[in-house]
Amino acid sequence: MWQKSKAYLYLAPTIGVLSLLFYGGFLQGLVQSFGYLPVLGQKTLSIQTYQSLFKSSDFWQSIVLTFKIAFLSSLLAGVIGLFISLCLFLLMENNKKGKLLSLSESIFKLPLLIPHIVAAYLMVLLFMQSGWISSIAAAIGIIDQAAEFPILINETFGWGIIITYAWKEAPFVSLMLVPILARLHQSWRDVSKVFGATTYIYLKEIVIPLLLPTWIAATFIVFAFTFSSFEIPYLLGVTYPVTLPVYAFTVFTSGGLEGRPEALAVNVILVLVTALLGLLAYKLSKRWNIGERERW
Repeated sequence: MWQKSKAYLYLAPTIGVLSLLFYGGFLQGLVQSFGYLPVLGQKTLSIQTYQSLFKSSDFWQSIVLTFKIAFLSSLLAGVIGLFISLCLFLLMENNKKGKLLSLSESIFKLPLLIPHIVAAYLMVLLFMQSGWISSIAAAIGIIDQAAEFPILINETFGWGIIITYAWKEAPFVSLMLVPILARLHQSWRDVSKVFGATTYIYLKEIVIPLLLPTWIAATFIVFAFTFSSFEIPYLLGVTYPVTLPVYAFTVFTSGGLEGRPEALAVNVILVLVTALLGLLAYKLSKRWNIGERERW
């Protein structure tokens, strides 16, 4: 009995502290989002904050921008990660599968280790109109002057944010797919050649269907992360409209305590949306894993 429960007992203090900080903070923010602020003499719960929030055009513009950036970033990161994984798989097809893992790790180590705030600064240096790429393009004659370079940083659509997220998260998607690729048997490729299947058919009919459940789960994870991330939109976005995390931060810091319920209401909505996305990804992954075991 002791041997079975020893690991859980060792983890209990850490899990207890983390649970207290997370759920305690969330419950406190939830209560305050309903207007319960004794320090201001507000001791009753009310949905007035949520009503005014849902009537605000600024809030809905932030919702649209956040969903747009999260969707395009996760889709682009997923496509790039899948493409890189397939290219590496084809390059390493005739070698030992362990080399696929080591090669992927060495290639993607740098983006995964760079903090998001540093990645945002690198994008500023690269893609601003006065950045390195515009200067190089002007020097070799692609454009006449740096001011002709397209605006990708601090513009309303969020291209700089999307590019940064795609660069940062594509390695994550690819590394999620590597274990699946490492499990593929060389005999499957040999059999497909016997039946005259080209490389394209082999990838389309065998490899990609096996990767699809993991790929969708990884893309959902990227979507949930980018939906609630703060640093990159704050540094590379514009002052209006802003994403929901930036909107909550702005409301929380720009006024007094009377603006705290609105900021916390936005954070509660972020937590709920992220939790729903995580639950959906878990359900889809659990459902597809059953079919995946049957295919294997």
